[in-house]
Amino acid sequence: MIKSITIVSTASFGPIPEQLNELSQFNYLFGSNGSGKTTISRVIADEASYPTCNVTWKDGIQLQPLVYNHDFVERNFNQSD
Repeated sequence: MIKSITIVSTASFGPIPEQLNELSQFNYLFGSNGSGKTTISRVIADEASYPTCNVTWKDGIQLQPLVYNHDFVERNFNQSD
């Protein structure tokens, strides 16, 4: 389970760290376009690609995240030309 997420200097997030803390087993993120929802999902899906960001796992046990966002749909459901 994810305990917290820290995002810095990525997409719509600036140089001051933004944190999501005290997360539960199920979390719902909502906001207007451009507010960072997709960025958060991308950091969860592939933290290694975002060196300024951090996902903290409960008890230090990293699980395989399953993120169902626009990137997932593009990879798995769009037909090739």
